[in-house]
Amino acid sequence: MTDPAGGAPTPPPPSGNWQAPQPPPAGAPGGFNPNFQQAPVEVGPAPGIVYADITTRIIALVIDSLILFVAYVVVLIVLGILGGFIGWFLGSIVYLAGSAAYFVYTWTTQRATYGQKMMKLETVNAADGATLTQPQAIRRWAFMYGPAVISLVFSRIPAGDLGSLLFLSSIGLLISLIGFVYSLYLLYSCTQSPKRQGFHDVQAGTVVIKHL
Repeated sequence: MTDPAGGAPTPPPPSGNWQAPQPPPAGAPGGFNPNFQQAPVEVGPAPGIVYADITTRIIALVIDSLILFVAYVVVLIVLGILGGFIGWFLGSIVYLAGSAAYFVYTWTTQRATYGQKMMKLETVNAADGATLTQPQAIRRWAFMYGPAVISLVFSRIPAGDLGSLLFLSSIGLLISLIGFVYSLYLLYSCTQSPKRQGFHDVQAGTVVIKHL
């Protein structure tokens, strides 16, 4: 096809439904936008699919967190017969492993967690919409949930005396604060990406989509 005005031939449109990823505009993601304004959302990668909005993703995350919390409580009840500290500490370790297994398994086998399924969301490879590989899913989980789960486990470390207790409590509080700030940063980075890719999505090469 030639240009009506007379020029170089117009390149043919790309084939396939999934659009190749475009470079993000200045300040997204990972950049700093002093105005804290959300970047405009790009058109969906295929008909009937859009990039998931922040509110829907948060609702799905809350559902998944409730599922994990119920499982965590059950584990604590079962392990409670081992004693106070041992039960809590082992419960935290099980929560760490269970959280990783839950997200990695559902992302790699069903393309979505149960919370995401309820909200019609999927977590897929950003380049072509393929199902996540296991290393990719582990990397996304580590950048998204790792700090929060580590702070939970660290808070269960015992102290032998009052000085150690105060020291470990202070360190635990600091780690929890860092984890909270990191969670806010992940949320902020999602709002600055036209594809709503947070820092964890960029690191893992993933994107969350929604079926209309």
